[in-house]
Amino acid sequence: MFTFLLFLGWLFLLIYGILLRASKYRKIGITLTTLLLAPVALIISLGLYMDLEKFDCYSNAPDQSQCTVENNWKY
Repeated sequence: MFTFLLFLGWLFLLIYGILLRASKYRKIGITLTTLLLAPVALIISLGLYMDLEKFDCYSNAPDQSQCTVENNWKY
């Protein structure tokens, strides 16, 4: 429930920031929109940077020393 309310607040502030860009408070609107879109861009870039095969091997292998490049991250 808390996450849903947090999402609704984030969405409201994002829309409010976009609407402010068309008013006399343009700089505040641009700043608010940038601050709200920065975490989204960060999460997406970190998600694309992750090596999922390596993470899968480390989380499921009985011994992490089995996870090497030579065996292509297979356990």
